[in-house]
Amino acid sequence: MIADWLGQHERGAYFARRAKIVAGLSFFALCGAGWILSFWQHSNAAWWGFALIFALAGSARILSVLALSPVQDVHPTAHQEAQQGFLGFFRLGATKDFRRFLLFSGLMHASVLIAGPFFVLYLLQDIHLSYIEYGGWLATGLLGQLLAVQAWGHFGDRFGNKALLSITGFTVPFLPMLYLASTDLGFLLVVNFLGGVIWAGLGLGLQNYVFDSVGPADRAKAIALYSTVNAIGWSMGALFGSWLVEHLPARIEWGGVVLQPASNLPFVFFLSGVLRLLVSSSLLGSFQEARQVEQAPRRQLLWELPLVKPVAQFVAWTLPKLNR
Repeated sequence: MIADWLGQHERGAYFARRAKIVAGLSFFALCGAGWILSFWQHSNAAWWGFALIFALAGSARILSVLALSPVQDVHPTAHQEAQQGFLGFFRLGATKDFRRFLLFSGLMHASVLIAGPFFVLYLLQDIHLSYIEYGGWLATGLLGQLLAVQAWGHFGDRFGNKALLSITGFTVPFLPMLYLASTDLGFLLVVNFLGGVIWAGLGLGLQNYVFDSVGPADRAKAIALYSTVNAIGWSMGALFGSWLVEHLPARIEWGGVVLQPASNLPFVFFLSGVLRLLVSSSLLGSFQEARQVEQAPRRQLLWELPLVKPVAQFVAWTLPKLNR
């Protein structure tokens, strides 16, 4: 695994750099796909555009496999201490902190998937965004990820992935709640841009915490266990979200205040945010940082956040010039 080639204080920077490349390619792929489909926008043969996109995507995956095939495993032989098996690792090899982290990750993913599958329905079917507007909404999320992920990587390497999870874990709940506030396209673009920034940090922190929590011998089993727990959370969240869509009303009146959005989906999004906040509040304090990192007060951590630090540096640089 790539993590075996990296030191514990440089994983964040490497995986952030990789995620930045992926986000950049995804952004251009999204724009390219929209450009290709635009040729058949007013035609009954739009399937030609989709066929071309799927063919290009399949070709890219084949090239990815060919590029990966020459890479050698850093551990060609199995570690003796790693022969305890999957369940044995969960019972004996995983620390209490790691098991609590798995619970946090699984429940967070379940809370997220309550809303996740329904954003496309809400944007296209309920508030009637055009395909170009929807593509722009997707692109702003990728742009936010592209701009922030490198800074998140350095933040995690310096202050620890637990600090990274604490900050993003308490901000990601408010993202779906904002969809109840407005259907203005500009507002939605800003929200999804912020979502890209925050999710870049949360995803990076979750992944790197797994690498920090276990040794190289158990890393493959830890990743498999982490992926399994997340998949269970995804399934449970999507099923519960579907049930909510069927049963929640589209109009709520309480204390003389009437909320009647375009559909009941913003209420589903809001509940997803509430559950995310409950998960973060109850579980983020139950596990500790897995390695030795720089200790810093919360005030300093806030100034080190992506987009905050460069803005603060720019303001500090411009104010003396304005006072001359």
